[in-house]
Amino acid sequence: MNKDTILSVQNLTISFRTINGMVRAVRNISFDLKRGETVAIVGESGSGKSVSIKAIMGILAGNAVVDDGQILYEGKDLLKFSEKEYHKIRGSKIGLIFQDPLSALNPIMKIGKQITETLKLSHPNMTKKEARDRAIELMESVGIPDAENRFEQYPFQFSGGMRQRIVIAIALARDPEVLICDEPTTALDVTVQAKILDLINEIKRERNLSVIFITHDMGVVANIADRINVMYAGKIIEKGTSEEIFYEPAHPYTQALLAAMPDLETEETLVSIPGVPPNMIYPPKGDAFAARNKYALKIDFEQEPPFFKLSDTHYAATWTLHPNAPDIEMPEVLKNRINRMKEGRA
Repeated sequence: MNKDTILSVQNLTISFRTINGMVRAVRNISFDLKRGETVAIVGESGSGKSVSIKAIMGILAGNAVVDDGQILYEGKDLLKFSEKEYHKIRGSKIGLIFQDPLSALNPIMKIGKQITETLKLSHPNMTKKEARDRAIELMESVGIPDAENRFEQYPFQFSGGMRQRIVIAIALARDPEVLICDEPTTALDVTVQAKILDLINEIKRERNLSVIFITHDMGVVANIADRINVMYAGKIIEKGTSEEIFYEPAHPYTQALLAAMPDLETEETLVSIPGVPPNMIYPPKGDAFAARNKYALKIDFEQEPPFFKLSDTHYAATWTLHPNAPDIEMPEVLKNRINRMKEGRA
């Protein structure tokens, strides 16, 4: 494990027991998180994004089975940790910002008490006044106005954006080194969403945090991620730097996600992705995206593609990159979008 790498997921495979059979939720994924960087995991609902980060946090459901793999944090495999050992790093070393701030907060407990209780987990000798002062500092640091008075308020008295700021303050209360953001802007309008993303970026720089950002929205990660992993049907199918994924998308699924994303200058008809993701009780043979891919080759339905190397940092698992594969035409809407991005207009 590289000394610059704080977290490394290696060959992680996770299934869930159901009455209908085993659901193959995560299939042999690997990625690294370096100190001070943001890695995004992007994909449709059901692609395995949230299951992966729940495994990192040690909060998988009781019917989950980790079939294979390692999750190395500072060289130690978290999958071998007992619940008591996990309790020492969950929150204090690896923090989590949930998707829905309203359900993440206790509706009948004042905001201030929720923050101070978190503080005391890491600082049991902290006095009541010290905890209150620190909680107010945290509230101010995430942009809560009039923090001293709002300390005494309940979650329902805050807007959605302000509740998300409170959840971020709670996640930061124990000074984690890694911050996992599980679709933290999904329930927010576009203006508030942008402010939360700016806040996460600012906190990352100030604290030198390492961030894993989970989302189904490619547009959200454009200005926040250093590197991007694109997931489909439980597998990472393309990975690269943010610039490589946005300017040189290679997998047809990545191209389809970007072609379906509008910007202010989009004039063409957006491209929708036909069909639905596969049933992961019965994972398809070959490339899981083949049935929805108009460029699919015969081999896509027979054999799973390996990763093809495009650069030292850019890889994609698609047979369309094989030397003998025919060239595919990138959607016009995507070509125009890429040109606008390069010109700084998207």
